[in-house]
Amino acid sequence: MSEFAPVPPQETARRAKRSAAISLVLVAGAGAGAFALAGLAGAKRDEDVLVYRTLDACLAERVRSAQACTEAEAAARAAYAASAPRYETLAECERHHGSGGCVPGATVTPDAQGRTLPLMSAFMMGRTDEQNLPVQPLYAHDPEEERSHAGHGGGYAGGYCTGSGARVVPGGGGSGARVSSAVARSPVSSPRTIARGGFGGTGRAVAAAGSHGSGGG
Repeated sequence: MSEFAPVPPQETARRAKRSAAISLVLVAGAGAGAFALAGLAGAKRDEDVLVYRTLDACLAERVRSAQACTEAEAAARAAYAASAPRYETLAECERHHGSGGCVPGATVTPDAQGRTLPLMSAFMMGRTDEQNLPVQPLYAHDPEEERSHAGHGGGYAGGYCTGSGARVVPGGGGSGARVSSAVARSPVSSPRTIARGGFGGTGRAVAAAGSHGSGGG
């Protein structure tokens, strides 16, 4: 005679349902974890971008269509007025962007009355339409500040920065650069007022033309 009593059919059905429910939870959890890991990997991916000082430079290179160049330059101009960093003084702005690299904010937009804005020095766009990258205005760095950063183990001469302070440096004198996906896909949508010494100190270095840097912008 067996020492175990037979399990009623109702109890067997209940246990089967509970086992199935636990399995679904485990599968869902694994899926969520995989999704999170995929998102993290995507954030670390680099993007190929193009950097142009002028619309004519974009048109002349013919990497992108004339329509793409024209629309990108216009989008960068609009984003510049809406999101360019605001400095409290001309001296602070020029310390980061060079002598003659800044203008009274009111000459760009009434919203920047009483502030100083860096001039838009270039614009950044994706190398292809399929990347679906937002266009971003770029701002120049003062060469002296660039050399100061380079002397401390980071920074590049002649580079640009985004509105968030991320560094973008085209390689070999051309238009091509590589930046992190997080920078390329996260444009600044609202302006920041930069406190004394704040903009350069908080910037992130950006991989450019296949090389990687470190340090603030």
